Amino acid sequence: MTSDIDLRPIVGLLSKEPEHVIEILTVDAIKKHRTLVDRAQRLFQIAHTDDRGGDKKPSEAHVAYLEATIEMHAQMSALTTLLNILGRTPEV
Repeated sequence: MTSDIDLRPIVGLLSKEPEHVIEILTVDAIKKHRTLVDRAQRLFQIAHTDDRGGDKKPSEAHVAYLEATIEMHAQMSALTTLLNILGRTPEV
């Protein structure tokens, strides 16, 4: 059963796919998510060494960190949907 937070287009797209295909996609999404988390964490460390304050223009590092975090969370929504469709967490 899927939850209200699932990405419905993905649910529909995969509705007739066999479990082994969904598992492959889910494992790949887990690996990608780990990469995106690592990237966001590295950029966080870089961005927050800058002294940002007040009305100062944000550094390129800070903007890169924000972009990486948005990408990570967007991909996490897709991963959560895949996990819900699969019904379990596969071994990676």
